[in-house]
Amino acid sequence: MKEPNYSFLAYLGVVLTLAAILVLGLFSLKQPGQMYSSAKAHEHEAIERGDEVFEHDCATCHGVHGEGVRGSGPALNTQEFLSEAVDGLIFNTITDGRPGTSMPAWGQVRGGPYTAQVVDDLVAYIRSWEATAPSVEEMVFQGDPVSGAVLFSTTCYACHGVAGEGTAGGVALNDPERLARLTDDYYRDTIRRGRPDRGMPTWGSVLSPEEVEDLLAYIRSWQIEPPAIMADLGGDLTRGKEIFTSTCVACHGEGGIGTDLAPRLAEAPVLNDPHQVHTVVSEGRLDKGMPNWGQVLSPAEINDVVAYVSTLRADGSVAGETLVEEDDSLDRAQFLFLQQCAECHGLTGEGKDDKPALVDNEFVQTNDDQALFNIVAGGRANTAMEGFSGELSDEEIQEIIKLLHTWQ
Repeated sequence: MKEPNYSFLAYLGVVLTLAAILVLGLFSLKQPGQMYSSAKAHEHEAIERGDEVFEHDCATCHGVHGEGVRGSGPALNTQEFLSEAVDGLIFNTITDGRPGTSMPAWGQVRGGPYTAQVVDDLVAYIRSWEATAPSVEEMVFQGDPVSGAVLFSTTCYACHGVAGEGTAGGVALNDPERLARLTDDYYRDTIRRGRPDRGMPTWGSVLSPEEVEDLLAYIRSWQIEPPAIMADLGGDLTRGKEIFTSTCVACHGEGGIGTDLAPRLAEAPVLNDPHQVHTVVSEGRLDKGMPNWGQVLSPAEINDVVAYVSTLRADGSVAGETLVEEDDSLDRAQFLFLQQCAECHGLTGEGKDDKPALVDNEFVQTNDDQALFNIVAGGRANTAMEGFSGELSDEEIQEIIKLLHTWQ
């Protein structure tokens, strides 16, 4: 019997092993490129999905290209933001929102509509701007001091005083010597980056570049003329009338003509001192039943009220126009509504949190007064609505229902 050629078999084994090593080597050389291409493809798909979500849900506040919108949301498409905000911070901000701002929580874990995948897509889209994002210093904005005054009265006054005079928590900003010594870049940088060591928040992540310029323009206005009291700045008559109607008319009467509950405001001597009016509205007169509206209204909104009441006339007119005389029962109903209902349904029935609006309400429009009376008196099953039969008389409930009809 012929002996097997072991040398040939050994040679063949070596050749096959080398061939396998070569094939595996070539495959491994191609693998990183394939993995990279696959990763880039997935990233591109995530960016495209994020683009669609951003355009639908985010562009209204942050701009179509993330450039920010004055009065709504800060710029996201800047070198400064994208270099400082890591992906985790952006993810958490989208998911959890920004308490104290208009930025809601979008993540499902916080009751929002977005899954973690959708938030990841948004992060990928926002991050894709980084290569071409402009620097804030390159963006030129013209500050509006009036907008800055309103912004200051809602964000800065608590620490820096109503007119920039300073408080125990913040330095005076209306000091002429300080204004002359410090540059615009100093103020911009301080507003954007804050002074964490001194309790100054980082406002650059909350305010848009335009809003920062508005604040700067307002602060600089103190260098040109003495700081005016906030009651003289930005007061809007239309907003003031709306606030007065929803909060003050129940006690002070239509047109401020006075009621049994509160004195007449029209042409009252106190209106000659807007600063005093601003203080009274802000701090209240608890000894006379006047609430502390500073806990409810912002300084800017109080400003609007002061601007409006300064136009009231003793004959019930505003700026020369006679007001339509209203049923006294509506004034009482408004007062009762503020006491009993506003906590859930808003000061003017606009709705609050998950509680329904009563303005333009289909249920009120399609049910008769008896059905509405039964709900106000006895509450509504399977809801948080409790009955008021023990707190309101039948007549008072009927007056509230009459008020609801005027809102339809």
